[in-house]
Amino acid sequence: MKRVALYVLISFASFVSILCQPGHGNSFGCYKDIVYSTQNNQAYKLDLCIPQAAKLPSGIGISGKDPIQNSTQETILSACPVIIWIGKAGTDKFPSPVTSYVGNGYAVVSMQVEQQSEILKNAGQAIEYLKANATKYNLDTVKTGLIFCTSKGYKAIFLQNELLKSGLIDTSSVRLQILADKDTDYTVLQSEENTSRLLGFFDKHLRNGNHIESDPLNLTCPADSWADPITNPIPGTTYHLFSTSVRGENKQGSYLLYLPWDYSNSDKRYPVIYWLHGGNGNSREGAWMCEQLDAAMKLGTMPKCIVVFVQGLPIGWYNNSKDGTMPVEDVIIKDLIPHIDATYRTIKLREARGIDGMSMGGYGSLHLGFKYPELFGVISSIAPSITTYEMERKEVVAPTFEDDVDYFNANSPSALIQKNAGYIRKNTTIRLLVGDQDFLYDLIQKFHQQLTGLQINHQYAISKGADHDYREVISRLDFDSFTFWANAFNHAADSK
Repeated sequence: MKRVALYVLISFASFVSILCQPGHGNSFGCYKDIVYSTQNNQAYKLDLCIPQAAKLPSGIGISGKDPIQNSTQETILSACPVIIWIGKAGTDKFPSPVTSYVGNGYAVVSMQVEQQSEILKNAGQAIEYLKANATKYNLDTVKTGLIFCTSKGYKAIFLQNELLKSGLIDTSSVRLQILADKDTDYTVLQSEENTSRLLGFFDKHLRNGNHIESDPLNLTCPADSWADPITNPIPGTTYHLFSTSVRGENKQGSYLLYLPWDYSNSDKRYPVIYWLHGGNGNSREGAWMCEQLDAAMKLGTMPKCIVVFVQGLPIGWYNNSKDGTMPVEDVIIKDLIPHIDATYRTIKLREARGIDGMSMGGYGSLHLGFKYPELFGVISSIAPSITTYEMERKEVVAPTFEDDVDYFNANSPSALIQKNAGYIRKNTTIRLLVGDQDFLYDLIQKFHQQLTGLQINHQYAISKGADHDYREVISRLDFDSFTFWANAFNHAADSK
């Protein structure tokens, strides 16, 4: 883990998120590329995700809020039973499609094998490593399950000592099979039905029938989650990886993708909306918004669009960190947008490219939209966390801005709109939404006044009775907010 991310985990362990969207559940931690065995000068590695790791505070806008101690971190947790996930032999590494089980109280190991016949051998070696480090990771290694790919789909078994000694998977009398021979993206494996079956199987054999309820969409991410380790997509989307070359070779990020229902049956090109999540959030945070966008498109209130739910880091304001270790801005601008345009039938015009977000994401949409006006023709911001360096806790701003007030100010939406006002005034459609019960209301009102003073035409709407929650803001407006996209994109959906 990079220096900054490590610093964040240590410094912030005692705080919980305040500005993440409602619904965030348990947190977890990931240990990546652990060498569990070395043979013939070859290192065999695994990833380990464990429940109840320390949560981070929101990455932005928490001034005026008292830190709340996370009492769950003081609770001594019982050792976690282990589930080992092994993908198809010889395939490239992919985030585990069962990592969401950490929310159900399981430690999840993700590992690869070179040959299908080596599954039990490698699993046994991994278990020996885990036994030797059980105290360090708080693991119950006596109780271990295994999920692996087969030619017909997937199989789950209960790993007993006798089975490991035999080396033959077919000798297991305790097994569960899922038929899904064409499940290339793990959709069948991660379905609600099969997830329930698998958890029921492991609860019975690893936890004496005890069950912990958890929604994978509400699990928070570790600090360095460029690729969301929870691969369960929000309804209506699919999970995808892309190369983040600005971070170096063999680095990847993830995103969730919504495609209009007629995408596969047409050759049309579509406008794109990039949706940014809030502080201490992740791309799954956009579940409610995806549902509303889909409904609006089906009603014809807004044009059919491709929507990209961006996986940013839980902190960082969507700015590049000053020391270069967290180039969130560059990943989106230089890697993600080119990837989306090259992979899907987008309208490659700024007029048909929009950006939106909530809280830290609302700040991010303004920051990126104002800094790169040649890329974004439409900017929407919901309750943006626009504060000053002096108002923020120093431990929150330090990982991104260090102690450089000038760097913080130069990247603020206020400074960027001042710098690029001439171009934006003539070429960009802007929307700013906020609830009148939001503690950021006065700051956002001041920013609205700045835009007005600069003669920047924009839609400004106040949602009565709404707090710092994008669902409340959208739902309590006295007009249909989705018509904004129809007016903004105009006839872009018909362009080629």
